[in-house]
This record gives sequence, structure tokens and C-alpha cells, in this order.
Amino acid sequence: MPELIQIVVTAVILAVAGFIIGAVGFGFGLTTSPTLLLFLDPQTVVVVVNVVAIIAFALVLVETREHAKFREQTPLAIAGAVGTPIGVFALSELDSSVLRIAIGVLVLALTASVVFRSEWRVPYPKITGPVLGLVSAAMTTGLTIGGPILVLFFLGLGMKRQEVRASMAYFFTVMYIAAAIGYATQGLFTVERLVLIAAAAPGVAIAFWVATRLTGRMNETIFRLAVVVIIAVSSIVVLAREIAQVLG
Repeated sequence: MPELIQIVVTAVILAVAGFIIGAVGFGFGLTTSPTLLLFLDPQTVVVVVNVVAIIAFALVLVETREHAKFREQTPLAIAGAVGTPIGVFALSELDSSVLRIAIGVLVLALTASVVFRSEWRVPYPKITGPVLGLVSAAMTTGLTIGGPILVLFFLGLGMKRQEVRASMAYFFTVMYIAAAIGYATQGLFTVERLVLIAAAAPGVAIAFWVATRLTGRMNETIFRLAVVVIIAVSSIVVLAREIAQVLG
């Protein structure tokens, strides 16, 4: 069983992530993993964060269903489901420090391209979309940091705020359900992790509800700025932590 302090801190941190999901539609793993890794083992962090995220993204999908383009996004969602076993295997078997550093650098480079090129567009989206979906799913289920690549892809398609939120919600709801099935087949659901998931779930739902009431009128400029700031800050934190571990 986890200690009480672990349960409380995990619930609070994931509630904050639920608020962020309600506001911008992504960043669940990015904004929680660096802090949770200070007092939980990496495998527990990935499993707990990714399972609780099902609730957050399902709520977003319900809220933004009128903006969802299910037919267009289904190939990408299927690619995400296909990519989850890769992440599950990586979580079970591989040392991820060097990979996290490489991903962090890539994400920062993509973020810079969005910031400095206002007309940035994705080439061949029908091909690059499913490929990025598979990569994002593998990264998210194994490392909890796959979202930025996908949200940058959607911004590169010229999507507006609600379209981005709906597309992210559809993709991640499908992907996280597939990931949870994978975690179960690999025996990754321990009593400790199930307790943490159950403790965090109500706070995530409440925080999401609050966020949708407070940020429902967020304009496109603020939304884009929030996306870039969350991605950049979280990626730098991940990079700093991993480099310190490698050098240490």
C-alpha cells in the first residue's frame, strides 16, 4: 500500500493536470511526471498517469464532440492504438534516459518551429499523421511525454482551439484505453498503483469541470501561447532531469 503522503500528493498533482487538460486539452503527462518522479518509481508514474488520463480525455471528448472530426482522425487513432504495445514494452524492458533526452530535444525544436514560423504547416498530413500518431502513442505509453509532437501536428494543420482539443481527446482516449489493456496483460497493475488511481480520479474530474468554466472563452492567441509555454517548460524540465541522471 502507498503511504498517505504519496496518495495525497499524487491526487493533488493529477488534479492540477486535470485543470490543464480542461483548459488546453493536453499536457497531462508532461505536467505531472517530473514532480511525481520525485517520490514514485518511474513505472508507477507512467501507469498511474496514463490510466487516470483516460478520465480526463474522455471528459474533453464529450465536451468537444461537436468539433471532433471522427472520420478524418480515425486512421491516426488506430495508429495510436497500434503504437501502444511499443511503449508498453519499452516501459517493461528498456532504459529510457537517453531516449527521453532525444525526445526532449526534438520537441523543443518543433516548438521553436511553431513559434518562429507563424505559417508553419505539416507536409503530407495523411501520411505524417498516422506515423506521428504511432510515435506519439509509443512515447506516451512508455514515457508519458508523447503529447507535444501530436499537438504541434494539429497546430500545423491550422486547427483552432476546440478542434485541437477534440482531436487530442479522440486520439488519447483510444490510445490510453489500449495502453491500460497492455498494462494489464503485462501485470503492471499492482495494489499500490490501483489505490493511487482510485484516489486521483475524482479530483481530476472536478478540476476539469472547474477549468472548463474558467477558460471556456480563451481566445486563439492565448491558447497558442499556453500550448507553447507548457511544452517548452515541461520539455526543459524533463531534459534537465534526465541529463542530471546521466551525468550523475
